[in-house]
Amino acid sequence: MSKEYSSKEIAIYKAVVELFEEGADLNNLTVAEITGKAGIGKGTAYAYFSDKEEMIAKALFYNSKSFCEQLYKGMLKEKDLYAKVNYVLLKMERQIPKADCIFRFTNMMSDNSTISKRIRDIVREEVLSAKMSAVNIVKKVLEDEFMDRETTSEDKMEYLVLSIYSKLLCYAMVLKEDKYKQEEKLSAMRALIIDGICREVRAI
Repeated sequence: MSKEYSSKEIAIYKAVVELFEEGADLNNLTVAEITGKAGIGKGTAYAYFSDKEEMIAKALFYNSKSFCEQLYKGMLKEKDLYAKVNYVLLKMERQIPKADCIFRFTNMMSDNSTISKRIRDIVREEVLSAKMSAVNIVKKVLEDEFMDRETTSEDKMEYLVLSIYSKLLCYAMVLKEDKYKQEEKLSAMRALIIDGICREVRAI
Protein backbone atom coordinates (compact mmCIF):
# COMPACT_ATOMS: atom_id res chain seq x y z
CA MET A 1 0.00 0.00 0.00
CA SER A 2 1.17 3.51 -0.69
CA LYS A 3 0.36 4.85 2.79
CA GLU A 4 2.20 3.54 5.82
CA TYR A 5 -0.06 2.52 8.71
CA SER A 6 1.06 2.18 12.32
CA SER A 7 0.55 -1.10 14.16
CA LYS A 8 -2.02 0.66 16.38
CA GLU A 9 -4.08 1.82 13.38
CA ILE A 10 -4.04 -1.67 11.88
CA ALA A 11 -5.08 -3.16 15.25
CA ILE A 12 -8.09 -0.81 15.30
CA TYR A 13 -8.98 -1.66 11.68
CA LYS A 14 -8.85 -5.40 12.37
CA ALA A 15 -10.85 -5.02 15.58
CA VAL A 16 -13.69 -3.15 13.85
CA VAL A 17 -13.99 -5.78 11.10
CA GLU A 18 -13.83 -8.67 13.58
CA LEU A 19 -16.57 -7.09 15.70
CA PHE A 20 -18.71 -6.55 12.60
CA GLU A 21 -18.20 -10.16 11.49
CA GLU A 22 -19.23 -11.29 14.99
CA GLY A 23 -22.54 -9.47 14.51
CA ALA A 24 -21.92 -6.12 16.19
CA ASP A 25 -24.17 -3.21 15.15
CA LEU A 26 -21.80 -0.48 13.96
CA ASN A 27 -24.33 2.20 14.92
CA ASN A 28 -24.14 1.11 18.56
CA LEU A 29 -20.49 0.07 18.73
CA THR A 30 -18.48 1.96 21.36
CA VAL A 31 -14.87 3.14 21.35
CA ALA A 32 -14.27 0.99 24.44
CA GLU A 33 -15.44 -2.13 22.60
CA ILE A 34 -13.20 -1.34 19.62
CA THR A 35 -10.09 -0.55 21.67
CA GLY A 36 -10.73 -3.54 23.97
CA LYS A 37 -10.84 -5.84 20.96
CA ALA A 38 -7.73 -4.16 19.52
CA GLY A 39 -5.86 -4.49 22.83
CA ILE A 40 -4.97 -0.79 23.08
CA GLY A 41 -6.05 2.07 25.35
CA LYS A 42 -8.74 4.59 24.43
CA GLY A 43 -6.26 7.44 24.82
CA THR A 44 -3.90 5.80 22.34
CA ALA A 45 -6.74 5.38 19.82
CA TYR A 46 -7.59 9.09 20.02
CA ALA A 47 -4.01 9.91 19.04
CA TYR A 48 -4.86 8.48 15.60
CA PHE A 49 -8.62 9.03 15.25
CA SER A 50 -10.92 11.92 16.11
CA ASP A 51 -13.95 9.76 16.94
CA LYS A 52 -15.61 6.36 16.66
CA GLU A 53 -17.05 7.10 13.22
CA GLU A 54 -13.59 7.76 11.80
CA MET A 55 -12.33 4.48 13.27
CA ILE A 56 -15.18 2.54 11.67
CA ALA A 57 -15.08 4.26 8.28
CA LYS A 58 -11.31 4.01 7.89
CA ALA A 59 -11.32 0.39 9.08
CA LEU A 60 -13.87 -0.62 6.44
CA PHE A 61 -12.00 1.32 3.76
CA TYR A 62 -8.60 -0.12 4.76
CA ASN A 63 -9.84 -3.71 4.62
CA SER A 64 -11.61 -3.15 1.31
CA LYS A 65 -8.49 -1.54 -0.19
CA SER A 66 -6.25 -4.35 1.08
CA PHE A 67 -8.53 -6.97 -0.48
CA CYS A 68 -8.62 -5.09 -3.81
CA GLU A 69 -4.83 -4.83 -3.94
CA GLN A 70 -4.44 -8.56 -3.25
CA LEU A 71 -7.07 -9.32 -5.87
CA TYR A 72 -5.31 -7.27 -8.54
CA LYS A 73 -1.93 -8.86 -7.78
CA GLY A 74 -3.52 -12.29 -8.15
CA MET A 75 -5.16 -11.37 -11.44
CA LEU A 76 -1.84 -10.26 -12.92
CA LYS A 77 -0.74 -13.91 -12.84
CA GLU A 78 -3.67 -15.00 -15.03
CA LYS A 79 -3.09 -15.33 -18.78
CA ASP A 80 -6.26 -13.80 -20.25
CA LEU A 81 -9.51 -11.99 -19.45
CA TYR A 82 -11.50 -15.22 -19.02
CA ALA A 83 -9.00 -16.49 -16.44
CA LYS A 84 -8.92 -13.12 -14.65
CA VAL A 85 -12.71 -12.95 -14.29
CA ASN A 86 -12.79 -16.59 -13.17
CA TYR A 87 -10.14 -15.78 -10.55
CA VAL A 88 -12.25 -12.91 -9.18
CA LEU A 89 -15.45 -14.98 -9.00
CA LEU A 90 -13.68 -17.84 -7.22
CA LYS A 91 -12.27 -15.35 -4.72
CA MET A 92 -15.80 -14.03 -4.14
CA GLU A 93 -17.06 -17.57 -3.53
CA ARG A 94 -14.44 -18.08 -0.83
CA GLN A 95 -15.79 -14.95 0.89
CA ILE A 96 -19.34 -16.38 1.24
CA PRO A 97 -19.09 -16.50 5.07
CA LYS A 98 -18.47 -12.72 4.99
CA ALA A 99 -21.26 -11.98 2.51
CA ASP A 100 -23.78 -11.29 5.27
CA CYS A 101 -21.42 -8.64 6.70
CA ILE A 102 -21.22 -6.95 3.30
CA PHE A 103 -24.99 -6.73 2.96
CA ARG A 104 -25.39 -5.50 6.56
CA PHE A 105 -22.81 -2.79 5.90
CA THR A 106 -24.56 -1.80 2.65
CA ASN A 107 -27.87 -1.46 4.49
CA MET A 108 -26.26 0.58 7.25
CA MET A 109 -24.62 2.91 4.74
CA SER A 110 -27.97 3.62 3.10
CA ASP A 111 -29.91 4.61 6.22
CA ASN A 112 -30.34 8.19 7.43
CA SER A 113 -28.80 8.00 10.89
CA THR A 114 -26.20 10.59 11.89
CA ILE A 115 -23.48 7.97 12.32
CA SER A 116 -24.17 6.48 8.88
CA LYS A 117 -23.97 9.91 7.25
CA ARG A 118 -20.67 10.66 8.98
CA ILE A 119 -19.21 7.28 7.97
CA ARG A 120 -20.37 7.81 4.37
CA ASP A 121 -18.61 11.20 4.25
CA ILE A 122 -15.32 9.76 5.55
CA VAL A 123 -15.46 6.73 3.21
CA ARG A 124 -16.17 9.07 0.26
CA GLU A 125 -13.07 11.15 1.09
CA GLU A 126 -10.93 8.01 1.38
CA VAL A 127 -12.25 6.55 -1.89
CA LEU A 128 -11.57 9.78 -3.77
CA SER A 129 -7.92 9.64 -2.70
CA ALA A 130 -7.54 5.93 -3.41
CA LYS A 131 -5.76 4.41 -6.37
CA MET A 132 -7.05 0.89 -5.80
CA SER A 133 -10.77 0.24 -5.28
CA ALA A 134 -13.13 -2.34 -6.77
CA VAL A 135 -14.11 0.03 -9.59
CA ASN A 136 -10.49 0.99 -10.25
CA ILE A 137 -9.55 -2.69 -10.50
CA VAL A 138 -12.15 -3.15 -13.25
CA LYS A 139 -10.78 -0.06 -15.04
CA LYS A 140 -7.19 -1.27 -14.76
CA VAL A 141 -8.03 -4.75 -16.09
CA LEU A 142 -9.84 -3.18 -19.06
CA GLU A 143 -6.93 -0.84 -19.75
CA ASP A 144 -4.60 -3.85 -19.77
CA GLU A 145 -7.00 -5.70 -22.07
CA PHE A 146 -7.22 -2.83 -24.57
CA MET A 147 -3.52 -1.93 -24.44
CA ASP A 148 -2.77 -3.27 -27.94
CA ARG A 149 -6.03 -2.17 -29.52
CA GLU A 150 -7.14 1.10 -31.02
CA THR A 151 -8.18 3.72 -28.49
CA THR A 152 -11.57 2.94 -26.98
CA SER A 153 -13.85 5.92 -26.36
CA GLU A 154 -14.29 7.18 -22.81
CA ASP A 155 -18.04 6.53 -22.95
CA LYS A 156 -17.52 2.90 -24.00
CA MET A 157 -14.98 2.34 -21.25
CA GLU A 158 -17.29 3.89 -18.67
CA TYR A 159 -20.12 1.67 -19.88
CA LEU A 160 -17.96 -1.45 -19.63
CA VAL A 161 -16.78 -0.58 -16.12
CA LEU A 162 -20.37 -0.09 -14.92
CA SER A 163 -21.60 -3.21 -16.71
CA ILE A 164 -18.86 -5.47 -15.34
CA TYR A 165 -19.12 -4.02 -11.83
CA SER A 166 -22.90 -4.58 -11.81
CA LYS A 167 -22.40 -8.21 -12.89
CA LEU A 168 -19.95 -8.74 -10.02
CA LEU A 169 -22.47 -7.27 -7.56
CA CYS A 170 -25.18 -9.55 -8.97
CA TYR A 171 -22.89 -12.53 -8.50
CA ALA A 172 -22.36 -11.53 -4.87
CA MET A 173 -26.14 -11.62 -4.44
CA VAL A 174 -26.36 -15.02 -6.15
CA LEU A 175 -23.92 -16.42 -3.60
CA LYS A 176 -26.47 -15.71 -0.87
CA GLU A 177 -29.12 -17.98 -2.45
CA ASP A 178 -29.45 -21.53 -1.14
CA LYS A 179 -29.78 -23.18 -4.56
CA TYR A 180 -26.31 -21.91 -5.51
CA LYS A 181 -24.76 -23.77 -2.62
CA GLN A 182 -24.78 -26.74 -5.04
CA GLU A 183 -21.46 -26.75 -6.90
CA GLU A 184 -23.08 -27.73 -10.21
CA LYS A 185 -25.44 -24.75 -10.22
CA LEU A 186 -22.75 -22.38 -8.98
CA SER A 187 -20.29 -23.50 -11.67
CA ALA A 188 -22.92 -23.04 -14.37
CA MET A 189 -23.75 -19.51 -13.17
CA ARG A 190 -20.05 -18.65 -12.87
CA ALA A 191 -19.48 -19.74 -16.49
CA LEU A 192 -22.43 -17.63 -17.68
CA ILE A 193 -21.12 -14.53 -15.88
CA ILE A 194 -17.61 -15.00 -17.27
CA ASP A 195 -18.88 -15.59 -20.83
CA GLY A 196 -21.16 -12.55 -20.59
CA ILE A 197 -18.34 -10.26 -19.46
CA CYS A 198 -15.87 -11.55 -22.07
CA ARG A 199 -18.45 -11.28 -24.85
CA GLU A 200 -19.26 -7.71 -23.92
CA VAL A 201 -15.58 -6.71 -23.83
CA ARG A 202 -14.94 -8.32 -27.22
CA ALA A 203 -17.97 -6.54 -28.70
CA ILE A 204 -16.56 -3.14 -27.70
